[in-house]
Amino acid sequence: MNLNSILKIVLLYIFSTTHFVAQNKLVDLKMVWENSKNPDSIRFNALAEYYKINNQAQPDATLKVLDYYYQLAKEKNNTKELYNVANDRGGIYRLKGELDLSMRYYKEAEKVAVKLNDATLKAIIAGNIGNVYANRKDYKKALQYFTHSFTISKKIKDKNGESRMLSSIGNVYLYIQNYDLALEYYQKALTTIKNIDVPKRSIAVIYLNIGWTNYELKNYKESKIYNEKAIKILEKTNDKFFLISGYSTLARIHLELNQFQLATDYAEKSLTLSKELKVSEFITLSQIIFAQIDLKKGNTEAAKKKGAAILASLDKSASIELKEDLYDVLYKCYQAENNPEKSLEMFQKYTIYKDSIQLEKNKITLVREVIKNEFDDLLQQNELKNEREKAKLESAQLQKTYGIIMGSIILLSLIIFYFTRNLKRDRKKRDELLEEITKLKSNDTTNLVVNSNEFQLSREKIEVFINKKLNDTDWNVLNILLKEPDISNKEIAEKAFMSVDGIGSSLRRMYLYFDIKETKYKKIALIMEAIKASS
Repeated sequence: MNLNSILKIVLLYIFSTTHFVAQNKLVDLKMVWENSKNPDSIRFNALAEYYKINNQAQPDATLKVLDYYYQLAKEKNNTKELYNVANDRGGIYRLKGELDLSMRYYKEAEKVAVKLNDATLKAIIAGNIGNVYANRKDYKKALQYFTHSFTISKKIKDKNGESRMLSSIGNVYLYIQNYDLALEYYQKALTTIKNIDVPKRSIAVIYLNIGWTNYELKNYKESKIYNEKAIKILEKTNDKFFLISGYSTLARIHLELNQFQLATDYAEKSLTLSKELKVSEFITLSQIIFAQIDLKKGNTEAAKKKGAAILASLDKSASIELKEDLYDVLYKCYQAENNPEKSLEMFQKYTIYKDSIQLEKNKITLVREVIKNEFDDLLQQNELKNEREKAKLESAQLQKTYGIIMGSIILLSLIIFYFTRNLKRDRKKRDELLEEITKLKSNDTTNLVVNSNEFQLSREKIEVFINKKLNDTDWNVLNILLKEPDISNKEIAEKAFMSVDGIGSSLRRMYLYFDIKETKYKKIALIMEAIKASS
């Protein structure tokens, strides 16, 4: 027996043993929840654990168990468990793409959360409803729910909840193709949960989102790294819906890189799971990737057969993106075999869906303008609302006793003194930083006599320092800051002939490159680091 055969047997044994242990655990859980002699809390915990383990591995089987869960919760008149059942059902149907059913169950859960007046449950369900709106491409409504959930989570100091919503807000920016902001919010989501214990799945999902964003930006190497990190986690947690996303993205990446065997391997993994979960959209996507691989390899006959087979069984509700990809493959196949009639037919249909996608992109551009600052505006509204409520409460308390009024006056005086002192200190700090920049530019530390106006940044040294290539926009912004370190974003935009949003995106990117910490004078700190790197 050769080494490969032995290895296959060992791997098969490991898989069979793991599968057997998992199955045994599910059987044990069933015995617990079906035993009416067990306390209710034990039975409900067993049902919740089954959902946690099996909701992505076997969604249809889990839905049947949720029917039992619902009947038991109803029989025991347990409102909290009725919330859990409704929320869990909504989650499975959303992953399956059945959004109307998903929203129906999420709305049921929302009513229960309001009835219980439980802040944590309200935050969770608001985020889940936001996800359905995002899937429906109602991004403004989605953002409203995500912001509401984020505000509640922040108020109750739920870092995991904050992270989920930051990631969801990142998803909205990804959908409307504002990739810089998407990546910024995903990084915020990771930072928020950096030092706390969270489900590994949460981290994996953020990795998938970062991977897909980089794929859209054609940063295939970066996308591959994050998708592989996600898959490493998801293969252990057995979250099959998310695994399909990772596998299909990796298949596309390797196809773009002309690494056909790897592309085929990942497409096969994606197809296997898609068929197991019985989700037609995923199945069609995997099959189209196979056809694209054959076409790119020059096997046009094989690609045409695969494309024709997909077309014959194509679901009418399939997305326009899938249809565009399919007709593109068929058009190129018929063109390659000099079949002008079929080639023209496929090209016309391809053009229809391509135009539809372009129309959708035009709509997204309009949406992007509408909700560009929606998140910050909504947060400010919530903060103002909280401040008004706080002021109203303080006003009522002030009317009770003279002592409270005097205390408030004293407190206000202290606050004014504090901010005045801080303002003076900040101005002094700014002047010191500007003076330090002047010294750095004139090379005082090396006793070289150089005109400070003639100091020039070194792009090569800076790129070595940050271990990245600077794009032309970032380089232009640095040179503007070299001359005027405390210039405003608006003034930079005018000098660079760019939008204020573009300048803001460039600065945020460079703050990460140079590891600039939170400070009121981040632009000054940035150019100081650039000067040091250039020296």
